[in-house]
Amino acid sequence: MQYSFHLEAYSGQLSAKTAEAVEQVKAYFNDPSLQVFVWDEHHIVIATSYNVSLPARGSIDNNILAVEPILVKIALHRYPEAAPLIMSDRKTFPKSRLPHLYYSDEGKPAVLCLVRGSLDEWFATKTIGDLLIIAAQWFFKAAIGTLVTDNNEFDPVRLNTSLGKHVFKYETFRDIVSENRRFVESYPLALILSSAYTGEAENERAFKSISDIPFISLDKFREAISKVENKSRDHNSKVLPFYSLLIWDPDQNEEPAYFTNLPANYGELKGFLKIRGIDIAEMLSALKVGNVPLRSLLVMTHAIKRPYKVIGYEGTYEFFTYTLILNDDFSGLVNDEEEVCISSHSQPFTAEQASSLSNETRLAETLYVGAGSLGSKIIMHDARSGKNVLGVVDHDSFQQHNIGRHVLFSNHVGRKKSQAVVEEIKAFYELDATNNFVFFDRPISFVKNEEVAKYKLIVDSTASPGVMHNLIERQDVINARYAKCEIVDCGEIGLLYLQGSANNPRMDDLIYLACYLAVENSELANWRIGDADRELDVLDIGLGCSSVTNVMADDLISFHGAAFSQVLAAYPFEDFLKSGFIYLNVFRKSADNFPQISNKRYCVEPFEVYESKNDSRWTLRFLSGLSRKLLDLCNSHAPNETGGILIGIASYKTKTLHIYDVIEQPADSTSSPVAFNRGIEGLANLVDDIKYQTGQVIGYVGEWHTHPMNLETLSGQDMVSIEKLQVINKQIPIPTCAVIVTKNKIIPFIYD
Repeated sequence: MQYSFHLEAYSGQLSAKTAEAVEQVKAYFNDPSLQVFVWDEHHIVIATSYNVSLPARGSIDNNILAVEPILVKIALHRYPEAAPLIMSDRKTFPKSRLPHLYYSDEGKPAVLCLVRGSLDEWFATKTIGDLLIIAAQWFFKAAIGTLVTDNNEFDPVRLNTSLGKHVFKYETFRDIVSENRRFVESYPLALILSSAYTGEAENERAFKSISDIPFISLDKFREAISKVENKSRDHNSKVLPFYSLLIWDPDQNEEPAYFTNLPANYGELKGFLKIRGIDIAEMLSALKVGNVPLRSLLVMTHAIKRPYKVIGYEGTYEFFTYTLILNDDFSGLVNDEEEVCISSHSQPFTAEQASSLSNETRLAETLYVGAGSLGSKIIMHDARSGKNVLGVVDHDSFQQHNIGRHVLFSNHVGRKKSQAVVEEIKAFYELDATNNFVFFDRPISFVKNEEVAKYKLIVDSTASPGVMHNLIERQDVINARYAKCEIVDCGEIGLLYLQGSANNPRMDDLIYLACYLAVENSELANWRIGDADRELDVLDIGLGCSSVTNVMADDLISFHGAAFSQVLAAYPFEDFLKSGFIYLNVFRKSADNFPQISNKRYCVEPFEVYESKNDSRWTLRFLSGLSRKLLDLCNSHAPNETGGILIGIASYKTKTLHIYDVIEQPADSTSSPVAFNRGIEGLANLVDDIKYQTGQVIGYVGEWHTHPMNLETLSGQDMVSIEKLQVINKQIPIPTCAVIVTKNKIIPFIYD
């Protein structure tokens, strides 16, 4: 018998596209006489058949015939957006024994599942002929038993109609059933803590299940749920906690057959479960007697043990959730006519899933200092990639103007950024442990060392020198790699700095080095030259940005944030275990307004650090290689002295001179074994060029000369020169620095 024997011929008008689809089906089967029938008011079907090439001994278990009648179901008004469905026209089709079918009730045709994912999306780039070829292959594979090729795994039932989503961790329910963790010994039943959300419950009937409740803990859970319910009523909370049930066959019998007749009402559900050793009516009555407050949303999840591992899950159980929506809270009895709806299972978003989706494993415990427009984006990239240990430091509040460039939305206006961002992250992973997502709504200087020391990587997205100095001073205690990122040049340049291990190169070394690199890098030069004429309050995006003066597009910030996130994901930075780096990310626009994107990475070896011989408060920090250069110059000019000037920057705040280049003696210099008189030819222009290209940041900071006779102190003439220089340098102001270079030593003298 075939379904099409009882259908009426279609006599209405077809749209041009639907008529074309009918002709394509006829052409594929080379049969212009194929009939078109009415299926329902929205669909037609075409009855035809496949000739299936069977093995010599027939199909596996005689499931497939040599001639298989089919129905091609086409939507009258939604084709081709809605793909045609291929259904079996055979009433005796063994759909309980075959995988890759959508669920259909007894007495309804089997519907073939032909592709993974959305059939409509697949069909958007295919033809009717492609669809029919795939269906022919389906029947052939069914005949030879190769529909399932996933290592002999079980294909789960495909529910094409359901009521909402039941979100739970498969592993949680699997373990409860496999370990037989009963609420009470008498019944194969676990009491589950679940929650719904008012918006989700009204629109999609979505709810989440968290964990089972041991009997001995019921009173504590009942008290906690009561408090949440009271709070929900008082504050109009969206959270609605309730108890649901997880039930299973007490004998754990395997069921290899696919369901063709799932229960539609409570009476059918009782019978369906009864033949599997589950007396649901008795269970519900016992729970009522035990004063377990079941609500009007009555949710029961049934575990079915399959003979093989279920495709897509780590276990042999398949779960079906039956939902009853009662008029009132459960009173102990349920009318047999109450409708039972089936809710589909959805795995919760977990850190493990996030890592899998992003194809990354980000394990570094990270503390973010700054949750502004840039920092919040990098934080969210990390969180959405599955990082599960993350702290956020920011004491600023989220303001109206922040909405334009922040990951947060208007519902968080007035709240602390750090707290709001962390709460959003915790909401991603509701069924994961979220204790390691922490916020600090205070300045970093008020966060204790023992708190900061819990993290392996610190990412500073502020534009605050105070934050930088605080973190530099604490590095020896907190022992974490320190990274800093900023966006400059009106958003066209992003800079990411990674401090070296053992605090060298130090963060301030790197930031000033980025300025000095403008001497050789035109992109950096454009930034530094432009910034020399730009107002201070539009330079950087950072923690202290509480005004609307920063003019910068949100997508530019996102561009740099994404790049920084990818670089930081490389922690522990195997190529930079001791060194630091500067990552330059550039976004310019061409004359015709198209993006021009480039990037460059600078590896920065540890600086060479010297303490001032005359004043231990001061330190000299040479860019790697400069010490060797000075020693070589001493030896190459011996027995005569030589000298020149130091290029860098001096910081009175940190009592540090950062040296990025040494300029050799000008052509008009004179020297002998006991004296050196530095000339001036070309020096002024050279220094002015460096200052111009670096935006007036890097320039002259001191003198150096050699003592090839290995005198390790300043001569009388040296002291005379220093006294003269002090008068000049105090006008700038910079300290007066003189570096003595012997054949094997660098000896700085610094006077402030």
